[in-house]
Amino acid sequence: MVKNENKKEKKFTTLDIIFTTIFTIAFLTQIVLMFLFFNELNLTFLIYIGYVIWGFSLYFALIPFWIFRKQGGVEKGKSYVHTTKVVDKGVYAIIRHPQYFGGILFTISITLWTQIWLSLILNVIIILLTYQWTYTEDKSLIAKFGEDYKRYKERVPRLNPILGIIKYYSLR
Repeated sequence: MVKNENKKEKKFTTLDIIFTTIFTIAFLTQIVLMFLFFNELNLTFLIYIGYVIWGFSLYFALIPFWIFRKQGGVEKGKSYVHTTKVVDKGVYAIIRHPQYFGGILFTISITLWTQIWLSLILNVIIILLTYQWTYTEDKSLIAKFGEDYKRYKERVPRLNPILGIIKYYSLR
């Protein structure tokens, strides 16, 4: 079998595998808890807040599919992850990793829906691991896009949309 020199294979470390396993167990446990424990503290207002946060999570998780296809230089027929340029428009003008942020918001909404301590603990684990993945993702994007991504990284925060909005409007 001839190895294609142009394709870089992503190498997974033992730590990557451990983190992914912990994340998967925590996330699946949270999903199960969502069905077993709903509104445990009987705080209905938290349920409504959870639905609002869930709505935002859908936006942040799904909008990248459209933005990358439209602005990322993706060849027709290829997946949205095959971008050929740094996208810094739309949601990417205020946050570098909207899909990860959408995942974090989703787990927060589950915690608000279940209202149990175990879900909160799992949420903290998921957020910490997600943040770690964004750090790793930034490194691979610097390797892919070089100085363009470094400049983008200086302008746009990783996972903080409030800071991103402030920076966005202060640069205008």
